[in-house]
Amino acid sequence: MSELLLVEQRRAGGAAAPWVLDERGRRMPGCDHERRRAEVGAGLMRHARVHAFAADAADEEVARTLRRLHERGYLEALGRVRSPEPALMPELAAPGLAADTPVCAGLIRAAREGVRTAVSAARRIVIGERFVYALCGPPGHHAGPSWLGGLCYLNNAAAATQTLRDAGARAVGVLDLDLHYPNGTSAIVASMEDVSLHSLHAWPVVNAPSPSVPPRTHRERLVAFRDPPDAGSYVDALAASLDALARSAEALVVSLGYDTVAGDPHGSWSFSPSIFAAIGRLLAATRLPVCVVQEGGYALDTLACCSYAFAVGLLDGARA
Repeated sequence: MSELLLVEQRRAGGAAAPWVLDERGRRMPGCDHERRRAEVGAGLMRHARVHAFAADAADEEVARTLRRLHERGYLEALGRVRSPEPALMPELAAPGLAADTPVCAGLIRAAREGVRTAVSAARRIVIGERFVYALCGPPGHHAGPSWLGGLCYLNNAAAATQTLRDAGARAVGVLDLDLHYPNGTSAIVASMEDVSLHSLHAWPVVNAPSPSVPPRTHRERLVAFRDPPDAGSYVDALAASLDALARSAEALVVSLGYDTVAGDPHGSWSFSPSIFAAIGRLLAATRLPVCVVQEGGYALDTLACCSYAFAVGLLDGARA
């Protein structure tokens, strides 16, 4: 009987980003704090076949993985951050975008622990687990080779992908189901010839210089919804992406955001938590190993319902 391993982050630094700038340069309260991860974890642990363990990847493995993903100068710039006070670093903004995400020493430490969590989860896939969930924070899919943004500093999904590749996976499918386009992940995996990226996200794209973006490679499929989709349309699009990915991938890395639900402060869609049960069932139906990496989702009172629905769909779907 399938189980889901929940990899819990040893979050160093503790504090969340106290604010982030929206598209108009206005400060919005930061929501990536301990309660967010606690709510997601509590929802997952409501399922009897979810079991938790602490991230345990070694420091050297984390550092080696980061060097494979991010440019040396970028990692060195983050390593020089010593201040406990969050401040913008415009020189580290994504190309063509204004700085929107504050940086401080505690946040960088937390981001490194997020990478440790993602690497630890992927290693469990390598040794034979079917479903593993990396409960990372802060998220990572907007962090590119040499930039940060959108509350992301280091790319957790890319770290999980690289870990699978280093262990011998010949083809990895990356599926991004956050509301927002994964500009960082796209830039990092573009050079990985054995990795395909599919993203289902909202239009207009707010984390790129243009409202729409073209695929970077023939291995990238972008599904941008100009209007908030109904659940049926979204699930159909997801099923098509999974069908395409499953034809070649040996494993899936899923960047899972819960910011598509109604009431998310960074969202614009209105799904109910039940959409995640459907997502889980579709992932299970691929019969592939699945490494889930937590991305966005900030409707604190709804997160536990979302993650529980996902666990039910994934684990019950695996029995079908």
